[in-house]
Amino acid sequence: MSDDNKKNNELIHPVARPFLWLDAKWLKSSMIWIFGILTVAFVAADIFHPRHEYVHLAEITGFYAMWGFGAFVLAVMIGWIVIRGVLGREENYWDEEGDND
Repeated sequence: MSDDNKKNNELIHPVARPFLWLDAKWLKSSMIWIFGILTVAFVAADIFHPRHEYVHLAEITGFYAMWGFGAFVLAVMIGWIVIRGVLGREENYWDEEGDND
């Protein structure tokens, strides 16, 4: 193992190690597709499952699947736009040295 890899491994908390696969590039780029396919599958299942709703809007085929997908997309967009704008820092934020007067 090179010194850089060893140094980077030491910086990762042991509890976080099992979750490093969540940072995979393929997973980040395919999350919308995965949830989109699940939405289509739930809409298909909804066709065969009769429901009796109190609210007429909920009687639309696939309503809950589309509502869930829309909520997921909204949560991701809020994270990308709003939260990143509030909590985000420049890439070299921690590299700058402050005044030590």
